[in-house]
Amino acid sequence: MSKKVLALALVLVLMVGVFAGCSKQEAPVDESSKPVDTTDTQAGDLVDGTYLVKNPVSDHGNYQMVKLEVSGGQVVAFDFNEYLSDSGEAKSADNYAYADGLAVIANLNEQFNEKKDLDAIDYDAVSGATSTKGSFKEIVAVALEKAAKGETYEPVYEDGVYEAVADEDSHGWLAQVSVRVQDGQIVGVDYAELAIEDSEDAKEGDRKSVDNYPYPRPMEVAEELHKMIIDNNGTENLDVDAITGATSTRGLVLELVNEALSSAK
Repeated sequence: MSKKVLALALVLVLMVGVFAGCSKQEAPVDESSKPVDTTDTQAGDLVDGTYLVKNPVSDHGNYQMVKLEVSGGQVVAFDFNEYLSDSGEAKSADNYAYADGLAVIANLNEQFNEKKDLDAIDYDAVSGATSTKGSFKEIVAVALEKAAKGETYEPVYEDGVYEAVADEDSHGWLAQVSVRVQDGQIVGVDYAELAIEDSEDAKEGDRKSVDNYPYPRPMEVAEELHKMIIDNNGTENLDVDAITGATSTRGLVLELVNEALSSAK
């Protein structure tokens, strides 16, 4: 074999080796096509919008509500509080005697607004109100989960206090209701029946109670309905079949609440 032929053969062998090596290389990966791992949602991953979560009313007549605003993927406004179901007012020194509980609420708000991280909260920073701390952790976690999914909140009613009064009294008692709305949510319901004149058991303007009325069931029914209406944020599709007794009271509560809320939409 001549030297020229031998050289040409060597060149061909080298070229085949180079192409074979190239064919074994993986094609460049398009990073944008990779699925995003959302198992560990960070603050910057939150969807812009308003988020609100309200816990059911407790047997003690209070409950927790949290509202947060997200902008640019970050929490920019945050408020957690406990509310009184009759007045709809947030707990304060004017309406709540447990100072340690109020201090815990204030501290938790301060910490979250500063850290924006539920796991970074120091729950031992203020003593007392263990149940409030537990409720805070749970309800804020739910709100953040909604914010991660973009499940924004839209107000149902216009904020304000709405009232309605029955057209006529029933056996000397006149029914009325007051409904408080905050952030588009019903935060307080107070149904009452007031004496329209002095009697042996009550004076004009007195509120019907176990002290001046022999049958407690009407007051109990009203309290049960207060809780259900707040939890349901209205009377629509409300299942009241489980509430027995005092049928007339039940009907009056629902009627007056609906009348009061008619001007809140």
